[in-house]
Amino acid sequence: MGDDSEWMKLPTDEKVQHKVWKARLAGYEEACKLFSSITDEKSPEFNKYAGLMKKFVTDTNAFAQEKGLDAVMAFIENANVAGRVCQDVLQGVITKCFNSSKQKTKEKAMEVFMLYIEAEKQDIVQVSTTISNRFYL
Repeated sequence: MGDDSEWMKLPTDEKVQHKVWKARLAGYEEACKLFSSITDEKSPEFNKYAGLMKKFVTDTNAFAQEKGLDAVMAFIENANVAGRVCQDVLQGVITKCFNSSKQKTKEKAMEVFMLYIEAEKQDIVQVSTTISNRFYL
């Protein structure tokens, strides 16, 4: 428990990068709440996390990875800078999430894809959803 008390005191941006998976999981949960609560899509708070988004989706712990995907979805929905990290995030989703043995991880990964498509090309979301349901899930 001594180890827990150390990382629990850290700020969210340090928790999400911590070596202990429980710290990262807690950090992802905090980040998800933070991203959802920020009302200004151009908030500098988003810039602090932009470079970490790929790590959120490629976490080595399955439980933490799912929470990381939740945080990434909140980031995409609320941050103006989400498009800047699109390539890195989707590359991570393809390599780590679609190969997951957990169905929930695959579903969340597809949702991340759909959010990016919706942000750029809203008219192709329906077609992409149909295709993804047949081939990926």
